[in-house]
Parts: sequence; structure tokens; C-alpha cells
Amino acid sequence: MKYDLIVIGGGPAGYVGAIRATQLGKKVACVEKERAGGTCLNWGCIPTKSLLRNAELFHLMKHRAGDFGFKIDGLSYDWGKVIKRSREVSDKNAAGIEFLFKKNKVDYILGEALLEKAGEVLVKRNDGKTETHQGANILIATGVVPRPLPGLPFNGKTVIGSREAMILEPQPKSMVIIGAGAIGVEFAYFYNAFGTEVTLIEMMPNVLPVEDTEVSQVLERALTKQGVKILTNTKTAKVETTKKGVRVTLEGKSSETL
Repeated sequence: MKYDLIVIGGGPAGYVGAIRATQLGKKVACVEKERAGGTCLNWGCIPTKSLLRNAELFHLMKHRAGDFGFKIDGLSYDWGKVIKRSREVSDKNAAGIEFLFKKNKVDYILGEALLEKAGEVLVKRNDGKTETHQGANILIATGVVPRPLPGLPFNGKTVIGSREAMILEPQPKSMVIIGAGAIGVEFAYFYNAFGTEVTLIEMMPNVLPVEDTEVSQVLERALTKQGVKILTNTKTAKVETTKKGVRVTLEGKSSETL
């Protein structure tokens, strides 16, 4: 098939570019190996906010219900449904993008794209078929993926990235989060709200180190008050996986072993 534009990656950059090109009269295909919406919609911004909303509601009902005049006895939660709600939010939004593809006549191809020569895209479709498409223009919008620490690959159970953290079952009793940027802080709040013992490690002086210092300090106090153990100016010197979990050796302001 010949196209004016082939977009590789169906995330916020890719799907917007594809739709806009068709609106300008171009014949367009968008190749996505998982689902339209990219990391932000499927495994990032959108589903994490759903999880945070659950955590916020549970925290309010558990600790501040009386402030609103409510009395709640025997408050509990269903962890599986908490995770399921987050996935349903993402699925609904992804379906919306797929509808926009259909409405704007974007050819939506599910599969992995390979660039073997100029102007040509080889697609290994998710259904097992292989096909080649020609494109006068090719837009590469493949986004990013979580990066494991050197010598400590993700195993999906005890050593995980942000993606696995959104669907982790069963709920862990304790968790060490390395890196107190926006993603690390979000998961620290979420898991702590539901009772997981969370330790947040950051090598810089403050959590959210790229943000305003005063805001970071206010947030650190709030998280600490809620029970998150925060270790700043601290590095991970050694990480070992064991049958029971993970052992983390620290150096810097804190030199303990978790």
C-alpha cells in the first residue's frame, strides 16, 4: 500500500499528526504495536490519575470522614477492582482515539514497524501477518520506555517499572521506590494510601528535584506525615533480589540496608 504519510507510533504525537494529515487531504496510516494513545493514555498519565483518585477517596474516608460528618465502620477495599477501574478508564479513552482514526479515515495498523530502507515500512502485524507499505513521508513517534537499573532487569514481580506498578497483584506489603520524580511520588502516595509500607529514595536534596524547591519541601512534609519514608541525598549502592523480595543497600545521607 502507498501512503502520503506513515506514522510509526500511536501516542499523543503520532495520532494527532496522523489525524491532522488526513484532514489536510493526505492518505495516512498509523502503525502501533499495542494500542492507540501511547504511554500517556495506556500506561502513564491517565491510568495513574485514576489510581490516585481511588487513593485520595480511600484516604479521605479512612482519616477524615468525621470532618465531613460521616461515620464509616469496617472500611475496606477490593484491590482487584481498584486496578480494574484504572484499566477501564484507559480502555475507554483508547477506544475514543480508534473511533477518531475511523472517522478521519486513518488506516490503523496494529503491529511492529521496521524501517529497512528509505520510504518503506515493514510491518509485522499482531495477527502474525507481514506486510510492506510505501510512504512518501514517515513520521517516527515511538515514545519512550522505562529503563531498568544496570544489572537489575525488571522481572515483573519484585523488580518492576512504572508499567507493572499500575497492575501489580497482589498488593505488596512493602515497596522501595528508587527515584522521587513525578512518577515515583505518585506511586509512593498511591501505595501508601492503601497500606503498603513505602520507602522513597532520591539522590538529590529534595523530592521532585526539577520542581520549585519550596513546593518540593511542602510535598515532602505531607508525604512524610502520611507515612511515606523519604530518604533524600541517598544513593542505591547495591540491589539484590532474594526469594523473599529485594535487598537494597544505601549510601549517602542514609547508609542502611532495606
